[in-house]
Amino acid sequence: MELSQHLKTRMAQRKLAHAYLVVGENRRQLADQLAAAWVCTGEAPPCGRCAGCRKAAQGIHPDIVRADPEGEGLKAEAVRALRSDAYILPNEAPRKVYLLEHAELLNQTGQNILLKLIEEGPSYACFLFLSPNPELLLPTIRSRCETLRAPGEETHQASQEGEQLANLILTGAPPEACLPFLISLEKRDREEIGWMLEETVARLTAALPQRPDLLPVLDRLAPIQRACDFNISAGHLCGWLAAAL
Repeated sequence: MELSQHLKTRMAQRKLAHAYLVVGENRRQLADQLAAAWVCTGEAPPCGRCAGCRKAAQGIHPDIVRADPEGEGLKAEAVRALRSDAYILPNEAPRKVYLLEHAELLNQTGQNILLKLIEEGPSYACFLFLSPNPELLLPTIRSRCETLRAPGEETHQASQEGEQLANLILTGAPPEACLPFLISLEKRDREEIGWMLEETVARLTAALPQRPDLLPVLDRLAPIQRACDFNISAGHLCGWLAAAL
């Protein structure tokens, strides 16, 4: 599964967040890659070659805990046991990963227990909440996690559009040359525009050592990228983009 350049860079630099909400049709595949990256002991994780990566691929890594794999819904007692386990140091990896494959089945008590663990738990503990219906999770849980949509047809198209926008910026295309492209984006939703901007920002950031003049552009794109997490129409985002370019 092809990941965005931004996420691959964060994995390689070991700069992943400690809690993710993973959504999308291919969410289990993405979660497996994130878990492997956390327990990888090689270079540029997940390297796929170290003992940690090999055990993760075989589903036998002792520091990757799959909670509720059958989708029966974790009871409060099981969540409390998970919380206690989180305070036990990892067996062999630098991180201990808790993968909740059916997070939407957690009741409110269980979610609140996990919320406190996310906020105050040990620094080595990492959490992956998988769900086809993330809106069923408490807003407090969602706000403490970084949301990742597993790459699919929509994210692939957004990645291509992000590359296209980056190329327009890198080649110094005048604003009027960018307008047809920006107008076409009004058919997208804000989430898709957010994925596109993630790819654009990653490519511009990679070019910074040779192109320091891109820094002001990145500064102007940053608040637009953050705004994609809120209820803002695609038309407003595209207008904002046009002004920023």
